[in-house]
Amino acid sequence: MASLENAAIILRLINSLHRKVTVTDLVEHLDMPKSSASRLLAQMKDLGLLEREDSTRAYGPGVIILELSRLVRETTTLSAQMQDALKRLTAQSGHTGYISVLEGRDIMVLHVQQGTQPLRVTTYPGHRSPSWATSTGRVLLARDSDADVAKRLGKQLPFISDNAPRTVQDVQALLQGVRESGYAVAINEAVPGVASISCAVSDPVSMERFAMCLSFPAAQADAASVQALAADLLAQASNLGRMVCDPAWGSPVPVTQV
Repeated sequence: MASLENAAIILRLINSLHRKVTVTDLVEHLDMPKSSASRLLAQMKDLGLLEREDSTRAYGPGVIILELSRLVRETTTLSAQMQDALKRLTAQSGHTGYISVLEGRDIMVLHVQQGTQPLRVTTYPGHRSPSWATSTGRVLLARDSDADVAKRLGKQLPFISDNAPRTVQDVQALLQGVRESGYAVAINEAVPGVASISCAVSDPVSMERFAMCLSFPAAQADAASVQALAADLLAQASNLGRMVCDPAWGSPVPVTQV
């Protein structure tokens, strides 16, 4: 059992570092004795779980792992994978989570994952909100060019709230920051007293594009809390995005658990 646990830890390390690993990596990152690290990597190579690059002596995923990754990719939809990721996020944070898609100028909720905190912010599947005044909408809009965003939103935006963007140019300016950071934040915009943080993932094969978000009372949206939740969302979205080969999240990896 200990060997299986160590193998899983090594695979997760490869996933977290986004590269092949060496004996030195296991010593530095896992506090593992050098002799144990060398032996474990060699055993995993012998079993086909890892392959070693002769020039660097670094170990990466073996054929078995890559084949299993491909099987998961082919048999599990992006929506189902994102629901699993959202369950992990809501369990960790206690906040309610949503999966949404763009519908014209709006975003529409597809899935709700209830949180556990006493103060919950909840809407329901089918609920629509203006895309430009929500974190889910902006993180989805950010995947398109400014020209496509302008075409989708039209020339004028109806007034939503004092905190929401008023013009298409305001939206485009916000989207630039979303593209750079990988996430979007909305506080007291479409719904008074509500804050949310979102990331998006797109499947280039099925052409599905979803946003997942955590929603919570705006009173809890201090800078430190927002940054911590954003980091958790980015970790899940990055892992999921690389698994489905979303170019926005980099190269694919075989291990999906964060």
